[in-house]
Amino acid sequence: MQIKTNCPLDCFAHCGLVASVENGKIVNISGDENHPVNKGLICSKGRHKHLQRLYSPERITTPLRKTDGGWQPITWENAYEIISTEVTKIINSYGPLALLHHDSGGSEGILKTLSQRFFNALGGCTQPAGSICWGSGHQAQKYDFGHLQLHSWEDMVHSRLILLWGRDPAATNIQMLPLLKEAKRNGCRIVVINPIKVASCALADFHIAPRPGTDGALALALAREIINNHWVDQEYIHKHVYGYGKFSQMVQNYTPELVATITGVEAETIRQLAQMYATTKPASIFFGYGLQRYTNGGQTIRSIDALAAITGNIGKSGGGANYAGGHWKGFFNSISGNELPHRSRSLPWPILGKALSEADSPPVKGIFVTRSNPLTQLPDITEVRKAFSQSRFTVVVDMFLTDTAQYSNLFLPCTTFLEEEDVIYSSWNHYLSYSPQIIEPLGQCRSDHHIFSRLAQYMGLAGFPNLTAEQWLKKSLSPLGEFGITLEKLKDGPVRHPLSPDVPWQGGGFSTPSGKFELYSQLAAADGVNPLPEYVENTESPLNDPNLAKVYPFHLITAHHPEYLHSQFWNLSEKSKLIQPVYLHPETAGLLGIKESQKVTVATQRGQAKFTTVLSNKLRRDTVLIYQGFWSSHGNNVNTLTPQYIPDMGLGTPYYDCLCRIDPC
Repeated sequence: MQIKTNCPLDCFAHCGLVASVENGKIVNISGDENHPVNKGLICSKGRHKHLQRLYSPERITTPLRKTDGGWQPITWENAYEIISTEVTKIINSYGPLALLHHDSGGSEGILKTLSQRFFNALGGCTQPAGSICWGSGHQAQKYDFGHLQLHSWEDMVHSRLILLWGRDPAATNIQMLPLLKEAKRNGCRIVVINPIKVASCALADFHIAPRPGTDGALALALAREIINNHWVDQEYIHKHVYGYGKFSQMVQNYTPELVATITGVEAETIRQLAQMYATTKPASIFFGYGLQRYTNGGQTIRSIDALAAITGNIGKSGGGANYAGGHWKGFFNSISGNELPHRSRSLPWPILGKALSEADSPPVKGIFVTRSNPLTQLPDITEVRKAFSQSRFTVVVDMFLTDTAQYSNLFLPCTTFLEEEDVIYSSWNHYLSYSPQIIEPLGQCRSDHHIFSRLAQYMGLAGFPNLTAEQWLKKSLSPLGEFGITLEKLKDGPVRHPLSPDVPWQGGGFSTPSGKFELYSQLAAADGVNPLPEYVENTESPLNDPNLAKVYPFHLITAHHPEYLHSQFWNLSEKSKLIQPVYLHPETAGLLGIKESQKVTVATQRGQAKFTTVLSNKLRRDTVLIYQGFWSSHGNNVNTLTPQYIPDMGLGTPYYDCLCRIDPC
C-alpha cells in the first residue's frame, strides 16, 4: 500500500512523499511525482533518513525520568503527575514567567502550535524572541517592502540573469535545480556570490567570493555604479521608490576601489557585475541565510534589496528579491491560545544563554523544550549549558536523547510525522498540504497534540479544550472555507494559496508608510535603526578590530551540511563516530604547517575544540568552514566557538560573525 504524505522539515520545499507500507510497517519512502513543488525529486533526508530515524534502535519510545541511578522509564500518567506538581510549585513561588518554553521549527505543522496554547492556558511563560535562522533579513525586508512575498519558483525560468546570493540550491534546495537548468537553456546567466565555491557553482557562469560579512559593501558599490552610469529605472523609481535621493547620495561613498579593499573583490569585477545586473532584464535575486548571520546582516539584505528597486526588477516576471514569504501566516485561525489571558516575557534568542543566566524578577526555574535542540544549536554553547544547569525542572520532548535531553529531568518521546496527522505549509512556496497518520506510533510515543492536550486536561486548564487532532485542524482552517479550501479538500492533494500572486508587487502596493519600496525606511527610523542601508563592518572583523585579528586571523563559517538538517539525523550517521572536519585552503594550511587529515585545535574567544583538517581550494584563504549540527555528546560542537551578539535588526543570530585561529595538536 502506498500513502502520500509531506516532509515537515524546516526546509524550502516540504516535499511530497510516498510511503510504501507492508504489514503495518513503512518499508520505503520515495518522492511524489505529482506534487507541484518537488515533482518526485527528494533529498537523502527524505529518501533514507526519515525511515532510518523512525526505526532507529536509539529512538526513545517510553517516557524517562532522570534519577541518581540514571534514566528510568515511567508511565505517561506518572510523567503528567510529575510535570503538574513541579510546574505548580514553580508558578506558586515565582509566577508563570519563571517557565521558559523553547520551541523552534524542528518539525513543521499547524498542530505543533498547541504547545504554545498549553503555556498560554497555564497563564503565560518566557519565550525566546527573534530567530536563530533568518531574523535579521526578515526584518530587513519588512522595512523595505512592508511584508514579505516571494515569486513562484517557476517564475525564475523567465529570468535573464539570476544572482544566487549566499544561496546554494544544489546543496539545500535541490527541487530548484530543474528550474535553474531550464532558465539556463532559455539563455539565462547565473552568478553565485559566496565566500565558498559551493556546489551550485557547477551551474554558474560566474562565481564571486567576497570576504565574509562584506556583502553589504559589495551591494552598495554595485548601486553606486548603476546610479552613476544612469542604468537605473527612473520611471519605476518615480512611481514606486521612496528615499532615492538620500540613498543615491549615500552610496557615493562606496567606490569600487574602496569596496575592493573591504571585500577582496576586484574593482573591475564590481563594475562588470553592476553593468550585467542593471542591463540584463529581468534579473532575479535569491537569498541564502548565511549572508545575514552577521551583526550587520539586516543592512546587508536591505542593500541587496535596493539593487532590485533602483533597476525596476521588482514586480516584474523573472525579477524580484526573493528571501522568504509569509503567504499563509495570518490566513488561519490561530490555535496557539494568544487570545487567552496570559503574561509573557521575551529573552533575545541570539544571546539566550547570557539572557537566561541574567534573568531576574523572576529567574527562570523551569524549561520546556519542543521541536528544538538548543544545547547543540544555540551560539556560545558553554554559556547555554550554564544557564540550563540553573533550571530546577527541565522537560524535553524529542525522539532521541539529544544534547539538550541530557540536561533534562524528564524526557517525553514524541512521534515522527509518519505516526501523526497534520497540515504543513511553507514560508518558501505557495502550497498547503495534508499529512496523514500512516502507521501507529511506535512504543509509547505520543504526538505533540496528544501530549499537551492530555497534560492540559490533567492540570484542569480551561483554555485548552479536549479536541481531536482533526477538530483542531478544522478550527484552524475554517477561514479558508470561503476559498473552497477544507481539510477534506487537502486530503485530496496540496492546495495553492488563493491570494498569492506568481509575481508579487505588480503595480506597487507596498505595505510601508509611504506605500512604496523604502530605500529610506521610515519604520526603521521609528525603531531607532539607521533608515538607510549603510555598511558597518561586522563585530569580529580584521578591519573593525585589527588586534583581535592578529590573534584570530580567520573567518569561521558554520554552514548547513547538505545531508542533515541542523542537528537532526547526525546521531544516525557513521560520521558521528569520527572527529568532525574543518575545511581550509591548502595555502593556508601550508603557512600553518598543517597537512591533510591532521588533528588541529580551532579556537575563538569563546573556547576551543578539536577537528580533523580537510584541504580544499573551494575556500578563500582567510576563511575556514565547519558544518554545524554535530552533537557535543559525539565529541565536539562548533557552537562552543560561536558568539552571542545582538545584530543590527530583527534579533537574528550572528553565528558567522566569528574570527578563529587554527593550531596543530
